[in-house]
Amino acid sequence: MSQAPASFSAVTPYRPSDAGRSLMVNDKHRQILDGLREISQESSSRGYHAKAVTSAVDGLRGCAFPVNSYLKDGNPNRRCIVYPDFEIEFEVGSYYGGPQTDVSIVDIRIFRSETKTNTRAALWNVTHTENESGSEWKRSRDPESQLKPTPKCSGTENDSIKIGINGFCKNIDHAISMLPSHITRGNETSLGKLKSSGYQLFYIPQSNSYFRAGWSFVRDLGRTSPSDLKSSQILASHMREAHENGLFIEWTSHRGGSKPLTQAMKLLAKQGVNVAGKQKVFLSDHTSSHFEADRARRAIGMNTTDSKWHNSTKGIAQLVGGQIFGGASLACSINELINHTKREELGGKIAVIGSTAIGGGIAINSTYEKIGKLIAEHGVSPALALSVLSVIGKTAIVGVAAASIPSLNENYHNGPQDPIKNLGNKIGKKLIPQG
Repeated sequence: MSQAPASFSAVTPYRPSDAGRSLMVNDKHRQILDGLREISQESSSRGYHAKAVTSAVDGLRGCAFPVNSYLKDGNPNRRCIVYPDFEIEFEVGSYYGGPQTDVSIVDIRIFRSETKTNTRAALWNVTHTENESGSEWKRSRDPESQLKPTPKCSGTENDSIKIGINGFCKNIDHAISMLPSHITRGNETSLGKLKSSGYQLFYIPQSNSYFRAGWSFVRDLGRTSPSDLKSSQILASHMREAHENGLFIEWTSHRGGSKPLTQAMKLLAKQGVNVAGKQKVFLSDHTSSHFEADRARRAIGMNTTDSKWHNSTKGIAQLVGGQIFGGASLACSINELINHTKREELGGKIAVIGSTAIGGGIAINSTYEKIGKLIAEHGVSPALALSVLSVIGKTAIVGVAAASIPSLNENYHNGPQDPIKNLGNKIGKKLIPQG
């Protein structure tokens, strides 16, 4: 018979009459659990969350541990079961003999305040409202402890629950406003339906500043931070929860959200979970490995019938290489620019034409001169046009991907030219007269 570790020296059986494994607690955790059991009798939000904790503790008596429990590195007996609002750390060992393996509670950590203040990953209901002051996406007052259908979305095959997973952003409200474009793949009809039904956001707090975080994926490729891992564990618990309740879910990640999503699927794969095609993923960014995500989604039985399950928007470097437009006709592009372009979109069009021409092998200086002279007919001075082209063209030459610039990829990209248009329009607004 093993001896209980020193930190468990005061543990004694908790509710020993219950069937299953012996559950061992010390005096502190006994008081916590007794208090939670009393609160769980209340028909209130507080009672609901208390019951969730006590039910999870009782579940540790079973013959198999929950799939959202994870081994601690370097300790084969120490586990932690992760839920959105709380965690239970426990250790397994036959400290008191008998046929069953004892479970000793090491710690019970409640995170309700952290989820409400957006410092811990959590699930939020998001609805769309329109009034005299305009339209906006608004989140629920409190995060959701459980992934469940809403009054306007049943979670059935023909009415699947749409859930967005953010990456780097300014804050939760910024994430809420960005995700609808990606969930609907930039389709206006689908966006209208989403406004009627609402969606859910799995919000992952961002520790870095917005612009710094915008480029951090280059540094972090191939590794998972402790905060991402914790978010992945919480996300995996929701994916497991949806599976157990037979819900149909569409998960859409944006920016760095693809990393926790991929990691969550890997965690479920280790536990042998198979969602039987009732869940699917869409990666609307390029900040993590599509190969790893594909292997993970197949390993847990995700729906893979969609031919397009990630947005592989290419940046300026690929465009300059001619992979998209090749030798597209410069003359036709300039004709469209002169005769069919709104002034506020002029900067974006100039940017794309310049990058396309360079990609087609046309000399940079020659490109600048030709476009500069021709667009003068559109009422814009060649000097201003060349200023726009200079910024775009030189950016293209050094291979910086416009699709990676945070301020250019908030909305869904239907093609590789979108981020370049955005960049050109930003510069154009500063350089080209709009009157």
